[in-house]
Amino acid sequence: MNHAPSALHSAPLPLAETFASSGSVANVYTRALLAAAAGLVFSLLWDFSWELTVGLDLVWSRPHIAIYLAVAIAGGSSLALIFTTSASPERQNSGIKIAGVEAPLGAWICLWGALAFVAATLFDRWWQSSYGLVAGLWHPPQILKTVAFFAIAMGAWLLCLSSQNRRAAAHSPENGYASSAAAGLLLALITVVSLTSVYPNRQHSALFYRLACSTYPLVLGAVAIGGRARFPTTIASVVYMAAICLMVWLLPLFPAKPQVAPIYNSLDHLMPPPFPLLLVIPALAIDLIVRFFRRRTGTLSTWLQGAAAGLSFFVFFIATQWVLAEFLLSDLADNWFFAGGGKHWPFFLKIDAISRTSFWDLAQDRLTLGRACVDALLAIICATIGLWIGRWMKTVRR
Repeated sequence: MNHAPSALHSAPLPLAETFASSGSVANVYTRALLAAAAGLVFSLLWDFSWELTVGLDLVWSRPHIAIYLAVAIAGGSSLALIFTTSASPERQNSGIKIAGVEAPLGAWICLWGALAFVAATLFDRWWQSSYGLVAGLWHPPQILKTVAFFAIAMGAWLLCLSSQNRRAAAHSPENGYASSAAAGLLLALITVVSLTSVYPNRQHSALFYRLACSTYPLVLGAVAIGGRARFPTTIASVVYMAAICLMVWLLPLFPAKPQVAPIYNSLDHLMPPPFPLLLVIPALAIDLIVRFFRRRTGTLSTWLQGAAAGLSFFVFFIATQWVLAEFLLSDLADNWFFAGGGKHWPFFLKIDAISRTSFWDLAQDRLTLGRACVDALLAIICATIGLWIGRWMKTVRR
């Protein structure tokens, strides 16, 4: 993700500088793709709430239309950026060339994601007509859709990184914030696709922490190195929490009721998603660790940095999330802000009063010392990989 003044006149302008000198055209598309990634997060949370409250999973339901619109913005903006880059002779050899057409890497990935989503939607129609709606949650079309969502979010992040890293905007804080915001949306997308696994009732089990330690440190480690904001990882975690909290607070304001049977939990408004995970504290710890190791070089320092980042994520995440989970299942969290207290459940879920406010899977999946060590090792490996990815991201300029 970062020439001497004479080189600016003696060599062709790279893609990012060319955009900067022509009215920041690339920034317009970057913001559009960032908005599309945010729209995907909000639309998917809305769709989650809609299916658990209303129950009708129609092709043209309002949440689905919002998802289609977000994908259309991503695909259209990517195509426009590809056309703009390829049509200008000044931008030759300044992007990634595929079949003679040139564009930034992020635009190619976003376009692939949009096309993959269209293919997955058509595939899903055929799949449901052949196997029915009870063919499982993670069937092949759904997996392809998920990959498409991540491709759009990742493409938006790469475009933010190229904008951040270009020489003409090296000292502009906006681009660093945009890069961290894109990473925060990717964190939110990870939570969105695993919502059924992040209910507070599951947050004392070993599997929950194993899933967290094998996903979030990848993004947090990458943004800690690749971001140029003062505390890039902390900013990303704040954006993550803000995006999900916004839907936790807004969705219950809209009236809705179940439209299919059986109805075990009567609802009169859209059900909020679970309160977001408390990633901000481990994120801050990773930021501080990266700052500490900034002037230390060498292979050993790299491994020590990855070990420290992963271990700090594991320790601080467990310490904070363990307590927060207990709070979210208590009566103190039964309010609009936390949407907890074990009061919000899908209309079709038959659940007794004890299970609503108790922790699940403790008998067979308790967080023992051995399982905790495995989770800590996963966090260290993923954080180290994330730091390596972040070093590559610092070089992204097109």
